[in-house]
Amino acid sequence: MNYKFLIYISYSYAVPTGIPLEKVILKHGYRVKWFSDRQDGKIAIPENSEKFETIQEVVAYSPDIVLTITDVVPDFISGLKVQVFHGFNAEKRTFKKDHFRIRGFFDLYCTQGPSTTSVFKEQQAKYKTFEVIETGWSKVDPLFPIQKREKGDIPTIFIASTFTPRLSLAFDDEVYKKIKQLVELKKYKFIMVLHPKLSMEIEQKWKQLNCDYFEYHSTTNLIPLFKRSDIMFSDTTSAIQEFGLQEKPIVTFNHYIPKPYLINVKNVDEIEAALAYALTYPEEILQNLATFNKNLHPYTDGKSSERVMNTSLEFLRKEKSYLKSKPLNLVRKLKIRKRLDYFPLESNTESFTLKSENLEKITAIIPAGNEIHNIEEVIASVDFADEILIVESYSTDGTYEKACSLGTKVIRREYQYSASQKNWAIPQASHEWIILVDADERVTPALKEEIIDVLRNPPTDGTVGYWMGRKNHFMGKPVNHSGWKNDKVIRLFKRDHCTYEDKQVHAEIIPSGKVGKLKNKLYHNTYITFDKYLEKMNRYAWWQARDYDKKTGRLTAYHFMIKPLWGFFKHYIIQGGFRDGVVGLTIGYVQGYTIFMRYIKVWLLRRNRR
Repeated sequence: MNYKFLIYISYSYAVPTGIPLEKVILKHGYRVKWFSDRQDGKIAIPENSEKFETIQEVVAYSPDIVLTITDVVPDFISGLKVQVFHGFNAEKRTFKKDHFRIRGFFDLYCTQGPSTTSVFKEQQAKYKTFEVIETGWSKVDPLFPIQKREKGDIPTIFIASTFTPRLSLAFDDEVYKKIKQLVELKKYKFIMVLHPKLSMEIEQKWKQLNCDYFEYHSTTNLIPLFKRSDIMFSDTTSAIQEFGLQEKPIVTFNHYIPKPYLINVKNVDEIEAALAYALTYPEEILQNLATFNKNLHPYTDGKSSERVMNTSLEFLRKEKSYLKSKPLNLVRKLKIRKRLDYFPLESNTESFTLKSENLEKITAIIPAGNEIHNIEEVIASVDFADEILIVESYSTDGTYEKACSLGTKVIRREYQYSASQKNWAIPQASHEWIILVDADERVTPALKEEIIDVLRNPPTDGTVGYWMGRKNHFMGKPVNHSGWKNDKVIRLFKRDHCTYEDKQVHAEIIPSGKVGKLKNKLYHNTYITFDKYLEKMNRYAWWQARDYDKKTGRLTAYHFMIKPLWGFFKHYIIQGGFRDGVVGLTIGYVQGYTIFMRYIKVWLLRRNRR
């Protein structure tokens, strides 16, 4: 389904949070447009992004999901209202006026880490009008992975300030004079940004310091500047937390609430010594900072935007009758109408849910034997299915107990071979449509949406199944060549029109109708360890021996030498395995070895030996 997203902002400093979200939404083929309810935000939206100029255009767009990077959002526009946040909790004010204030507009809060999630969960239990799900924060995605900075001859110090006059170092003349003095000493190189709400007068004052040892930047995109800097000097701005995710020391001037991970000074005369101390990277400070970061934002994979998008989509479809109606909020609603100069009478007080009454039901079948390390994740990847059927082959590692505890339907049968197990399970599915997933595979969010689209708009041309590609990983590494690049399987199909061919190994679906193709791929993390890979190849070789015994004539050197060498050459050279590095070499070698073992086992089988 082509979902419609709206990124809703007020000020320019929200743009760096929206850009990673826009990127991931477009990557998945969905629509996304921007709207700002203030001029400062309007002019900051990237030129190559689609945006609305008027609120009337937003209403007509009728978004499915509104990703909000400001404090309020119009109640009268459609869509799931998601709070994404424009900053970390800077602890500048009291609890009531701070990061955790509930204004009654949002259906979902995508929180940044445990320190914010825990408090919003308390608010959720109190108000019961919204859901809280931890995803990490989109803005810091470009910060990861953290790359260690090589220190130069002259240390680089990043300066940032907040906009509140009583808290901002930018207003302090004595601080200005001290920084000017340090610039003139040419001991440090300074990079400075100011909060976009600060006056032109303050900005011009600091710009006067521009030289080889001081750079003033008018930008809200701070991450490139973070990466160039060795330490930070600041006051109470929330940029402190963003910079600190790099685990670089931070000196603060009169921080409102001094913290053990900060080097705080109260007098201008202490600044130079504090900067010199920070540049030693004090171990205790860095340990405290690392502990703080785990609670603030433990996500270092750079995929928070993807989690926000996927969480929003899942919650969009979720039935939400357990949530209370939002409060009347008459004063706030009037204020936002005055800001937009638009006064509709309608107001959406119920959480938005995408209607899916035409969705056909589907059963997920998961064959599993000793898959305790996989079972929870593979079940989670098919959580959209109306029935999840685990075909369990009497595991000894706790797979059965775990599957039962996760609320799935579990049927048990002694394992013979893959096709036999699957053909036994398929008729037991309650629903016509089936998605069959092996335990080491995952239905990705993009593939999930494509499958749901098929169920919402089922084929009418006689299509009974769909091919889907597999993105293979070997021992945790992606395989882009080695003969696995174009790997595909039929895994979405109709129960009464498809069955597996009766083969011991690599059996495929035999359909009684047309087969379509999905554009998104299954994630396949095959063979976590080399020993497991050899063990499976040895088992496959015995199974293949039974099939090949029927169609192979007299065994010769051709079977034991030429075919294995050709198998290696095909995977490693012709199919580009050499481009996959050590992984490609390993795959090529084991493929050749497996062919050799296949014919050795045919030879043994003919002599009734194993």
